[in-house]
Amino acid sequence: MALLKHGITIGIERYGDDDFFVAFKAIGTLTHQDYEMMVPVLESALAGVKDPDIFALVDVTELDGLELQAAWDDLKLGVKHIRHFEKIAIVGKTTLQEVLAKLANWFTPAEVRFFVDNGDAVAWLRD
Repeated sequence: MALLKHGITIGIERYGDDDFFVAFKAIGTLTHQDYEMMVPVLESALAGVKDPDIFALVDVTELDGLELQAAWDDLKLGVKHIRHFEKIAIVGKTTLQEVLAKLANWFTPAEVRFFVDNGDAVAWLRD
């Protein structure tokens, strides 16, 4: 029996006292349990920062999909921290991912852009 790899990894790099760069990588088909494990890590990182300005790099190149509950978890997380996100760079490989990234601009005050190259995404976030 093959094990299906899935989950969300998160990394945080700080720039100065209050600005930091958050990198997410989504792999496989995300589940509610994946969010239950990732959200406390993010919440802990944000707890020590007053009015954080989040610049996020979201790598979905290995994402296969989301279970319904995981999609709800993602929406709740986004709504809770909507005012903290400044820029979100989404790195993917499909047209659907690009379309969804463009749609995200309608629902968030953050600037969201889609990239196929990770280096281009990081450069845009740092501008």
